[in-house]
This record gives sequence, structure tokens and C-alpha cells, in this order.
Amino acid sequence: MKKIYIVLMSVLLSTLSFGQSKSEKIDEFLNLLNDNNQFMGVVSIYENGALKYSHSAGFLDTENGTSLNTDTKFRIGSISKMYTSVLVFKAIESGKLKLDTKLSKYFPQIKNAKQITISQLLQHQSGIPNFTNSQVYLSKMYTGMTEDEVIDLILSMPVELEPGTAFSYSNSNFYLLSLILEKVTKKSFSSLLKEQITQPLDLENTYYGQKTRPEQNEAYSFTIDGTTGNWQKSGETEMSIPKGAGAIVSNQSDLNAFIQALFEGKLVSQNSLEQMMSLKEGFGRGMMVLPFYERQAYGHLGSIDGFESCLVYFPEDKISLVILANAIGSYSFNDVGLGVLSFWFDKDFDLPNFSQKPVTLSQTELKAFEGTFSNSTLGLNIKLWEQDGALMAQADGQSGFALESFEGDVFKFAPAGIIMEFNQERTEFTLIQGGGRYIFKKN
Repeated sequence: MKKIYIVLMSVLLSTLSFGQSKSEKIDEFLNLLNDNNQFMGVVSIYENGALKYSHSAGFLDTENGTSLNTDTKFRIGSISKMYTSVLVFKAIESGKLKLDTKLSKYFPQIKNAKQITISQLLQHQSGIPNFTNSQVYLSKMYTGMTEDEVIDLILSMPVELEPGTAFSYSNSNFYLLSLILEKVTKKSFSSLLKEQITQPLDLENTYYGQKTRPEQNEAYSFTIDGTTGNWQKSGETEMSIPKGAGAIVSNQSDLNAFIQALFEGKLVSQNSLEQMMSLKEGFGRGMMVLPFYERQAYGHLGSIDGFESCLVYFPEDKISLVILANAIGSYSFNDVGLGVLSFWFDKDFDLPNFSQKPVTLSQTELKAFEGTFSNSTLGLNIKLWEQDGALMAQADGQSGFALESFEGDVFKFAPAGIIMEFNQERTEFTLIQGGGRYIFKKN
């Protein structure tokens, strides 16, 4: 239920030994991350429904030293939206809803409700503000909010976009869809999930979440303690709040079974699946497209508390990838997925280097890196300047962000997996992101 970073997936020389199998390469990559407190979780790859690769690393409960295993259950965050979308299309197929049904039929008090359709809610084109961005939500996410409180919060937030004019990711859309499903079926969202998806597919490890139960092989999530460098337990979102926007718990085998069933026509009709896959600004109805070189995968990413997750399916290859992380360090979760896919599809990828140490530079030292740098091939300019003791970066048409300084004239922006390596004269730098290298020269 957090922001999603899209990275450019490109080519970089590999440092792995030539003779390794693809599974051995992925193992080495994931073990390196785990050894450096960058990743704990489960990764699996299926082809034609058969498990081809699996890996687990780390703990579901660090306090008791309980290790993760490939059956461990995780909070999957916004991957839940795919399940909600399936339930919506099941309601459409049974005549209870239509894609052009107006929100005003169920929630007339929402601003622009007479113009907002079910389709726009599914595709994040409603313009309804995201209630999980509110400080009110952040102050109550661990204790709980009633449905009336969430609706009142949505009503209190300013509307910045008109319906249908632009993509704006909002958990409010799928929260409202969950309530609409409950209204038209007269059943709870958790009951619908069980009756229409998990029971028919025999998904015993998929259900509406509650307080984490490690004794039931459910994972806690963790973040790095900035003082000790060790994992510390994250807070737990009260799962009565997110509903179909992010409240589902599952494990790797159930997630694979779900997405396989979806693309094999076992959950919704082919027409409904095509509607889900129909893209607008890179987003379908309850799913997104994730490009990887010449391939395209369909699925969703998820993020809640300290969990990060990925469920994608490559229709042409009939391959599904599941990544369930309950702890991520400074290494980008996007790059975790990129590395796994690169090794599986025989693309070159560098193992990360964790030997570099952060350094503190003076204002004078930082000013030596200032300037506007350009890459003619990408047609992109990046401006760098010193501000409040940090080197700031801003690409054309984007917001500025602060870079972290490392030994050897290296700067990083961990949330997007960006690394900038300067030459000795500081007249150019190499931008490394998502496995690609791009040289930017000072203007």
C-alpha cells in the first residue's frame, strides 16, 4: 500500500562465474543480500504451473530465531487488489455490477461520485485522494479505524484530479470497491474471498489477515535499526482497515496457484481477464504491466508495514514469479526482482557491492559535484547541487531528491536503486539503475 518505483531494466556486464546454473546464480545473489542484511524472504519461480526454483532466507521471528520456509505466509499488501478485481469481475459476470456503474449509487457523498465509474476505481482514474497518505491514517493505522472513519477521512481530503483525466494510485479506490462488493452481495469481503477464490482453488494458506501469529508460520516484518544495524520488528497495520486494498495474507505456492488460475480462465472469463489486462497509463484494472527487456509481465506489487511483495506472470512463457520479503535494507526491492529475472532469463547483471562505506562531505566538497549533466542517448539532463549539507539531484520533469555520499566519489539514492559514480575530474558520472549504466557528461 505504498509508492511503487518503476526502474529501467537494461543490460550490464555480469560478475558471476560462467559455469553456474541460473538457480545457482540466483542463490548466490539472494544469499549475498541476506548476509548483508538487505533481504529476508521467499522467492519462487513456476513454469507451466510446476515449481522450477525456490529459495528462503532469514527469519519470520528474529526474537525467537524462527527461520522462514517456503510455506511461510506473508502480508501481501497491494497484491490484494488483484483478488478484489477478480471479485468485482465475478460480480459483473453475475449481473450485480457493470464497469460503467456509477459510484454515486453506493456512495453519493463522495465528491464527483456521479462521474466516477467502477472501471475508473479499478484503474486508479477516479481522482479520489489516497486516504493512506493522510496523517490521520498514519496516526491510527496500528490501532484501527471504523468504516465511517475511513469514509469521513476520504471526504475530508482535497480532490486534485477530475475523474478520467489522469492516473493517480489510490488505496481509497479499492477500499470503496470492497465496500461496494459487500453491499451488492450482502457478504463480508473475507467471506467473498473464501467462497469465490480460496475454497474453489483449495488455497488453504490465503485469507483475510489478522494480528500476526508466528506459531501459524506467519511472518513478522522488519526494518533496519539505524543505530545497531540489526533488524527490528515493524509495527503491524490493523488489518480491519485496508480490506481489498491490502489486507490479504498468503504464501508463495498459493500466490502462484492464484495467478495461474486467473490466466487459465478458472476464475473469470477471457473477456473479463482482457478487461483486467487492458492498460491505461501502464495500469490495468487491478493489475499492472511490468516490462522486462522484450517481455511483458502482468501482476501487482505490494507493500505494507515492512513487507514488500511481487506477483507477476509472463503469458508467453507461462512463467510466474513470486517474491515475498519481510525485510528489505537499502538495496532496492525492484533490483531484487530485476536480479532474479536477469539470472533466470540469462540476462547480464552485476552482483551488488556492499563494501563501500558512507562518508560525510563538507559543503565545499559537495559543491565540487554541482552542475547539470546530460546523456544525449537518453535525452535526459540531471541537475546536481549542494543543499543543507547534502548533494541534491533532479532529472528533467521530476522532483529533486537527496543523495547519500559514499567512498570513492559515489552517491546513492536507495529507494529507487540509483547509484552515481563520478570520474576523478568530476566532469562526468555513470548512472547505474536497474542493471543499466548510462554516462552523463557535465554541460
